[in-house]
Amino acid sequence: MSESQHRKLAPPTMTSNVDCHTPVETLRLAEQAAIAKAHLSWTDLIIKSFLGGVFISLGAAFDLVIVGGSPGLRASNPALATLLGALCFPIGFAIIILFNMELCTSNMFVMAYGALRRRITIWDLTKNWVVSYFGNIAGCLFYAGILCYWCDTLSTPAQQSYAATQADGRVNVNWGYSVSRGIMCNWLVGVAFIFATEGRDFVSKIVGIWIAITTFVAMGFQHSIANYLMVPIGMMYGGTNFGVGKFIWASCIPVTIGNIIGGAFFGAFSMWMVYGRHEQSVREIEREAKDTNGV
Repeated sequence: MSESQHRKLAPPTMTSNVDCHTPVETLRLAEQAAIAKAHLSWTDLIIKSFLGGVFISLGAAFDLVIVGGSPGLRASNPALATLLGALCFPIGFAIIILFNMELCTSNMFVMAYGALRRRITIWDLTKNWVVSYFGNIAGCLFYAGILCYWCDTLSTPAQQSYAATQADGRVNVNWGYSVSRGIMCNWLVGVAFIFATEGRDFVSKIVGIWIAITTFVAMGFQHSIANYLMVPIGMMYGGTNFGVGKFIWASCIPVTIGNIIGGAFFGAFSMWMVYGRHEQSVREIEREAKDTNGV
């Protein structure tokens, strides 16, 4: 391979001075994850998706309990209250990734990247997205109705009022804002997946997830799956001025569209442009390096 051809390639970074996978290695692992997800049985995919919805709801409910139960802090220092909630939220993502459950939004990155690398088919992608999306919804609604509302998790008027306020803030908002907030949210969810995959040890994975997810929550970006907990629980406690139809039209649809754009285009496509499309040439460089070193 000529020197000019080498310069056209993204840096392969085949070695790293830090104890983590390189970007090239990480994206190869993402490909393998996409293949594994594509080969899940229907039963496994449905169960993992349901549990993914339950776990993401756990983090969202944790946020509501802590921040909703701190009305004084919200009044005196709203930025600190927002940060506190953002630090609570990622526990659900950490459980999902470390337990290898299915979350539609992270799958929007993983499966799209696998499809761009032609390691899975469009049918594999579509099947995974659709089943994981509705499985996640089922898990969120189960958590909202049974494990939160029926169990009276939000037991104080301040927590219930905060839940209703959060629901209003996700529905009574400009459609375009919801799309753009969905884009930024899932771009960062893709980053969280990359961080978790790059890390070689438990602590590194947890810290990587927490950095990316805390950022999107604190910035007010919108996660379509988490909203199936945040909005229904607010509606259950009353205080909202909208119905199911408006929730679907003003929140579910635009945020989901934004999540797809953020995960598949800004996340997967950008990584494919930088690394994935050069994979064959990078492997040639690796082979040449091994031959040169006599390996």
